[in-house]
Amino acid sequence: MKLSTQFLTLACLAAVTVPTLAQTTPDTPPAIKWDAADVAVIYAADQDKFPEVFKDSKGNAANDWTAASWGQKCVFSDDECGDGAALRVDNLDFLPLQFQATVDLSEYRFFHIDIWAQNDDQMCIKFQNWWPGESFVTEVYDLKGGEWKSIDIDMDRADFTWSKKNEIPQHCINILQFGGEKIANDYPHSPSIYLTNMMAHNDASVIGGSGIGSIAADTSADNALYNIFGQRVDKSYKGIVITKGRKFIQR
Repeated sequence: MKLSTQFLTLACLAAVTVPTLAQTTPDTPPAIKWDAADVAVIYAADQDKFPEVFKDSKGNAANDWTAASWGQKCVFSDDECGDGAALRVDNLDFLPLQFQATVDLSEYRFFHIDIWAQNDDQMCIKFQNWWPGESFVTEVYDLKGGEWKSIDIDMDRADFTWSKKNEIPQHCINILQFGGEKIANDYPHSPSIYLTNMMAHNDASVIGGSGIGSIAADTSADNALYNIFGQRVDKSYKGIVITKGRKFIQR
């Protein structure tokens, strides 16, 4: 082969672009900033820091769940990602995780979860209670392929209230469903999706210190009462009220 031909061949090889393969397994999940005493853990990536799992109404560990048989085709399993644990879902259409009994998160306002998808994806989450038979579905969250997304769901939001329970916000869960509802069951989800750090907390800073968040952080000495929408109310108000950063039901 002539020397000029050799140089041309090498130049062509150098110009070949090698495609970047999509990351198929996630890195270590995001670290949780809260202490174990401040959260109700359902599933944690760092099980050394969060060894205690929240109990349902019959004393079962909340993560002692099963998939309700609603015709879904996906499968789930415990897996590892980096230095953490996660729930892996393969070929998601929708996944209804059923607790052994009711998980009552009434002492907490927010539900946190970290989600990782292999490709750009979408996810919504449904909270359902067997009685009075109502369910609540979040907005659709966009997921960036190969990146963890942290989500904090405000369970005191106006559209998460029981019409059959005097508008009490939804905090009791029997089914936690991923996918479906606002997303078609045949949506082309990533081959694998990872879920972890499912826990409830009361850190209002996740909503940027606005609305009720600023009330929850209020350390003033006055006895002002506020409803869950940040509006000041008096002692005749019926429902959930907040005063001095504490929340309770006023009947």
